Order: sequence, then C-alpha cells, then structure tokens
Amino acid sequence: MTTVTEIIDNVMELPRTDRSYIARKLIESLDREASLSNEWMEEIEKRVARRESGESQSVSREVVHVDIEKLLAR
Repeated sequence: MTTVTEIIDNVMELPRTDRSYIARKLIESLDREASLSNEWMEEIEKRVARRESGESQSVSREVVHVDIEKLLAR
C-alpha cells in the first residue's frame, strides 16, 4: 500500500503545471466539503440530473445580464 509520504514524493517529481493542477483539485475538494451542507449537495445533484436529462436548459451569461438590466430598469 502506498503511503501519503510516498504519494507526496511522487507528486513533487511532476512538472510544475501538474503539481499546480493537483493542488487546485485538493483545495477545491476541501472547499466543497467545508462549505456545502448535505442539503445543498442533494440540490446540486438534482439540478445536474435535470440538466443532463434535458428537463432544464442553461442560459448564457449574456441573456442573464440582459434580463437583470430589464428588471433593474423597471
């Protein structure tokens, strides 16, 4: 079985871009665990499933900005 120390030693031998990618992924995983409740994770999973099934559609950032501008102009 590989130890954490062995994993770190192996990672440290990788090019900078690969190490940066791994570091980002690890930080993201910690942020997700620390900041999202089970309820939010369930909601996210439901929304992803609806999007993947075609039940809901995505909207571009530009369309959202236009809609917001219209609401603010009222």
